[in-house]
Amino acid sequence: MPSAATMIRSAEREEAPFPVAMQLDRKRPMSEQVYDALKQAIVAVRLLPGTSISENRICRHFGVSRTPVRTAITRLSEEGLIDVYPQQGSFVAPIRLTGIAASRFVRRVLEVAVLREAAARWTEAMSREARSIIACQASAITAGDIERFHHEDERFHQTFAVFAGQEPVWGTILAAKDRLGRVVRLFGEPGRLPDVLAEHGAIIDALDAGDADEAARRLEYHLDRIFQLIEQLPQRYRAYITD
Repeated sequence: MPSAATMIRSAEREEAPFPVAMQLDRKRPMSEQVYDALKQAIVAVRLLPGTSISENRICRHFGVSRTPVRTAITRLSEEGLIDVYPQQGSFVAPIRLTGIAASRFVRRVLEVAVLREAAARWTEAMSREARSIIACQASAITAGDIERFHHEDERFHQTFAVFAGQEPVWGTILAAKDRLGRVVRLFGEPGRLPDVLAEHGAIIDALDAGDADEAARRLEYHLDRIFQLIEQLPQRYRAYITD
């Protein structure tokens, strides 16, 4: 249950502009669009842990009825991104270390397995495509476009599932990545972004050299850096994390 201080801070934040955007597409179910918009805002930590998720406010903000909003909130609750408290309301969930550990395990196991399958099929064309994504990330850093950087980061990791012929697995990996993504977005330092490029490049270098074991080690090191962020977390961020 949220503390009184958390609920007060949430109420104060609720008066501020609601940092969630959605472009209406009448060809898609409204509940999916509300879900996507809220999830993107939560993962990108535009909606911080503890923020009140008011059905009334979301309905007004998007100009929709309660049904799609409730459906979206239920889905996000099932994914552990929103906590729903009867008679109190819904709040963006804190970052739970147990959930982070589970997500890390899922992502590590699946991504390494996918990478090894991609390694068995590796071609010069695949290398060029992967390196072009790294170049896009470098361009995003130069432009100060952090959202584009993270978009390209997702594309980089998804590409291995495509190369391996394992696109259906990506949905499971992405769900784990989204939970881990809040840690990166909230606690990561901009100065770390060039290191991400170097880690991505090292993975591709190993694949180009035909060394699948080294590529897997490089990927594991890259994924494990998220836990180093938590271990080095400044005290002021501890309120966003729970066991």
